[in-house]
Amino acid sequence: MLKETLALETLRQKIERAENDAGSSSDYIDYGRPNEKDAKAAKENIAKKMKEAETLKVELHALIESSSQGALEEWVKWHTNILQGILLEQATNTRDKTRLFTARNTLAKWEKVITREKDYVGINWYYLKDYKAKAEKEFKGSWWKFWK
Repeated sequence: MLKETLALETLRQKIERAENDAGSSSDYIDYGRPNEKDAKAAKENIAKKMKEAETLKVELHALIESSSQGALEEWVKWHTNILQGILLEQATNTRDKTRLFTARNTLAKWEKVITREKDYVGINWYYLKDYKAKAEKEFKGSWWKFWK
C-alpha cells in the first residue's frame, strides 16, 4: 500500500472520530439528562469537535489534491471492494435491507471521491460496523511498512 494511501485513510478516520465524538456529546445532551454545567461542557465539546472535523476536511482536500492518482485509486478501491462484497449478501429482513441500502449509498459516495467530486466519506458505525472495524484494523499501525 502506498504511503499516500495510508495518509489519506488516516486523515479520513480522524475526521470520522471527531464527528463521532461530537455525536456522542449530542446524544449525552439529548438522552443523558446532564445538569447545566455538564450540558454546557458537552455543547462546547460538540463545537470543538465539529471545528476540528472541518479543519481536517480542509487538510484532506489538500492531501487529495496533492496525492497521486494511483494513491487515490488505491484508497477508493480498498473501500469499494469491501462495499461490493457487502452488496453480495442476502437481505432476509429489514435490518439486512437497510445494511445493503447503506452500503450502496456509501459506495456511491466513494465513486464521487475518485472523480474528485467528494473528499470525505464516513462509514456508518451501526449498519457497516464490520467494514468500519476492518478499516480501523487494516490501517492501524501500517506506517512501519513504508520502511520495508
